[in-house]
Amino acid sequence: MKHKSRFNYFKFAFISRHTPTSEQIEIADKKGIELIPIGDRDAFTVTPGDISKAGGFDGVVVVHPAAALSLASEYTIGVFENAIRPAEGDRPTFYAKALHLYSMILTYELITIETITE
Repeated sequence: MKHKSRFNYFKFAFISRHTPTSEQIEIADKKGIELIPIGDRDAFTVTPGDISKAGGFDGVVVVHPAAALSLASEYTIGVFENAIRPAEGDRPTFYAKALHLYSMILTYELITIETITE
């Protein structure tokens, strides 16, 4: 796989109690996004200040919609779409099949919503 120079990458904080999976890393890499795990945060109390204290990030990948809403005023938000949802009561198993990016930050450029798929 041909990789872009890391100088051209966007740094996204990855909020989760898990590390990014190989599928998540590969999907993000195709769009020039480097996922930086910063550990778990409380989705209901996380603030943009919490993310800026963790480092200089261009965006944040979250799981919980409350965290996405809390952080969207300052960051581009990434959410992975998962494939293979288990039946109710079965053990959770999944893999990432797409990364959706959302931006509510006002700029002079057209704001776009992108879907990155394999």
